Amino acid sequence: MVMAKIFRGPTMRIKLGMQNDLWFVSYPWGKTVVKNTAGVWSTIVSPQDSSLADYARVLRGGYDNPITDAEAAELTAAGYGEYIVEV
Repeated sequence: MVMAKIFRGPTMRIKLGMQNDLWFVSYPWGKTVVKNTAGVWSTIVSPQDSSLADYARVLRGGYDNPITDAEAAELTAAGYGEYIVEV
């Protein structure tokens, strides 16, 4: 049985603020992880759709991103191994 790999990237906590009725609630906000054309992986908090085409690979925050074994090895080497899940 072949196991697929999923990347569920890093998150940060967002609070709505005092102007909102649910000011006391916080929720996770996904960070996007990108690989530039030089092969370096990095994290983007607020990606702009217009600039995402400039990257070799984009793993959108807040989504389950299927990845290859090679990408899993690269992400682990870059420090993102804790976000890789086998399903």
